[in-house]
Amino acid sequence: MRIDNMLPVLVVEDDAVIRDLFVECLQEHGYEVVGAATAEEAMQRLAGAAAPLLAVTDIDLGAGRSGIEFADWLHGKWPELNVIFASGRLDRLNGRAFDPRETCLGKPFSLAKLIERVRNAQASPMAGSA
Repeated sequence: MRIDNMLPVLVVEDDAVIRDLFVECLQEHGYEVVGAATAEEAMQRLAGAAAPLLAVTDIDLGAGRSGIEFADWLHGKWPELNVIFASGRLDRLNGRAFDPRETCLGKPFSLAKLIERVRNAQASPMAGSA
């Protein structure tokens, strides 16, 4: 079942297996999804595009920008965009103060939790971690 008139969910994850799992799960729940392995790849894919519905990003993306730096870039471009940090390295948030546009999911987490968080992000601003 596809959700009509839906902007895509952006998934940025350097681990291909995890990225593919997130993309497939979201697609199975009716979301359009744009996947990228790095912040730079995501930025290229977003060039000239409308804002995504929201972004799900790992914190540690290997070479290039971190997920934190990427979220800051996203907020500079689309100030109201919600970002979900999905990472096994939540310690890398370095005391980042969450604002209403951000939340995090500590890996491992269930795919049901991912879908729940995405649905919540559609309905209202977010804040904090779980």
